[in-house]
Amino acid sequence: MENIKLTTSRCYFSSNDEEFVGFKEDVEQIIQKLTKGTKERKVISIVGMAGLGKTTLAKKVFTHPSMDKHFDVQAWCSISKEYNLRKMCSEILKQVLGSVDGIRNEDMPDKLRKSLMNKRYLIVLDDMWNYEAWEDLQSCFPCVERGSRIMITTRIQEVAIKMSDPYLLRFLTENESWELLQKKVFKREGVPLELEKAGFEVARNCKGLPLVIVLNAGIIAQKERRVSVWEEFAKDLSSLGLEEQSRKAVQSSYDYLRDHLKHCLLYIGYFPEDYNIPVSDLLKLWIAEELVPNINDTENLE
Repeated sequence: MENIKLTTSRCYFSSNDEEFVGFKEDVEQIIQKLTKGTKERKVISIVGMAGLGKTTLAKKVFTHPSMDKHFDVQAWCSISKEYNLRKMCSEILKQVLGSVDGIRNEDMPDKLRKSLMNKRYLIVLDDMWNYEAWEDLQSCFPCVERGSRIMITTRIQEVAIKMSDPYLLRFLTENESWELLQKKVFKREGVPLELEKAGFEVARNCKGLPLVIVLNAGIIAQKERRVSVWEEFAKDLSSLGLEEQSRKAVQSSYDYLRDHLKHCLLYIGYFPEDYNIPVSDLLKLWIAEELVPNINDTENLE
């Protein structure tokens, strides 16, 4: 199990292609933007509202086999509202060098710039909230003509416009929404014929927002597979706006958890936003708080 990344925009990303819906053309277009064109350093900005799939798309591009072949160096950094320049430089530098041992905090920005010099690099700055973060960071990224690229995700179009022409992420179509819902609820099972119409309505009423689809899929998967139950669920969704749907879906997902899992989830809230939590460390904390059983085989517990 990998480290848990505390960022809600990433909560529905899966490396499993079976759960990746609606972004094929976007992946191809962004790969073209990253690998073709000017040799000058270039910024590509992916813009969309929360839950639309910006990070999912960026992650899919970042892990595409062609990126390893095209770029000498790749690094991913999550940007919080309250960002810290040296911390961000340290996070990127760890991925560039493998370790930052022996490097003083105040030397991180300059060391990062020198480490990227004369390399074709790809840096992802995920979830950027303000232009000031870019102003502080950009001097760390050399402007040598090697075809380097910086990919940014943001929900704020005004931030993106200051850096590049924004790539505006679209909502899923009704058919794509239904495809995603099916894959999350039924996995590899066939959809019962009697539930197809009601299921499509549930997906349609999620209004094309992937995060809402995934959250509602988790809720409806626990309900009875009866047409009347699914129709009632679809009807409830139809009366809600996107923001209200998102809030209700998150609350309902939490409400459906068993009590001990609710405590485990709330415990994660003690950690700062975008903080990487090693699973083994988290398990030890849960055990200490008696939230999970204390067994010797931690690996099996994970």
